[in-house]
Amino acid sequence: MTMSRNTSQPQILHVVHSLEPGGTERMLCRLVETLKHGNAHHHICSLRDPRPFEGTLGDGLNVFSLSARNRERFLYRRLAAAIRERNIDIVHARNWGTWTDAALACRSIRSVQLAVGFHGLQNGRAFTAIQRVRAKLLGLTTLPATAVSSAARDVLVDSLGFCRSNVKVIPNGVDTDRFIVKIDQSRHSARSKLDISTGEFVVGSVANFFERVKGLDILIDAFNQLVAHRPEARLILVGYGPLEGELRSQINRLDLDDRVSFAGRVDSVESVLPAFDVFVCPSRSEGMSNAVLEAMATGLPCVVTDVSDHRSMFAPIDADLVVPPDNAEQLAEAMHRLIDKEKTRIEVGKASRKLVEKRFTFNACANAYRDTYAKLCRVGFNRSQGWADGSSMTEFAGAR
Repeated sequence: MTMSRNTSQPQILHVVHSLEPGGTERMLCRLVETLKHGNAHHHICSLRDPRPFEGTLGDGLNVFSLSARNRERFLYRRLAAAIRERNIDIVHARNWGTWTDAALACRSIRSVQLAVGFHGLQNGRAFTAIQRVRAKLLGLTTLPATAVSSAARDVLVDSLGFCRSNVKVIPNGVDTDRFIVKIDQSRHSARSKLDISTGEFVVGSVANFFERVKGLDILIDAFNQLVAHRPEARLILVGYGPLEGELRSQINRLDLDDRVSFAGRVDSVESVLPAFDVFVCPSRSEGMSNAVLEAMATGLPCVVTDVSDHRSMFAPIDADLVVPPDNAEQLAEAMHRLIDKEKTRIEVGKASRKLVEKRFTFNACANAYRDTYAKLCRVGFNRSQGWADGSSMTEFAGAR
């Protein structure tokens, strides 16, 4: 479908369920802040949360909220009105919570190209039967789609029935100028702020405390096994959310209060990561973890669960650092191995940084989205051919 409007600057609307703090939201805000300097005009619509993401949005960005009520039946009508009012050319609806309203809103606006973005399932489970039926009835599976990982694309193809050629994989990216390999000075400063004693071996994790899918309970169980053998180990949890009370109770039951610390919300994560010796991502499900990419860019060795594209990402680095989700014992074993082998930690950290520089820079990510929107504006999307360019992770290798 070719755009019928001949505007000097295409209007692109990014639709999200809310602007709560999370990897998807942070990545989108940073992306739009970068893309605003290009040839298109970008808007962000939050369906529910009326508050912009604090501390992330820059000046001159167009952010608005529909402040929808729970189960608002005709929300799509208000979204359609917003699309018409702003003369939108492309609507990019991100994750399932926005797809139904976006599809219904765009049905009556023939000049608008709708694309869907998939960042992973927040509950860590597969799409339900009702969701699969709805996707088919709304024609979602014939739309152009973006996914943040090959694993996320496979979910769309295998679970919802998307055509593989319709799904373009654009991995998240990390700012390699902001996240740099730790040096002694940054390490000393970070550890001082967190009150970490000399000789303590620090395991760290960065995640929101909103979703059990992040697996922080498993990390605490694994750390309990680790500290029984290595009492010098210390666990630092960076983040905040409603699950903090449950996590603190678990820590108290295990008598780990003096070995586990909560760093709270940290806006400049790059100032905290140098304090860690090992980074752990214990998630039960991920789309593409920004926290892992940021840790890798800092030169940290990472222990990750076998979700998303972690297995293929870490295969050339150290496959033994990829463990099954929900397995505290194997998670503890992987962490213990890194405590004992400083040389391995250094080698893994260097290899991780090189991989980020080669395949996961923010510039590569932003350029891929910029090219995607330019193509949709220029020639539209051919449903029979898909993206017709073999789009996958490999196309970004070496992009800077």
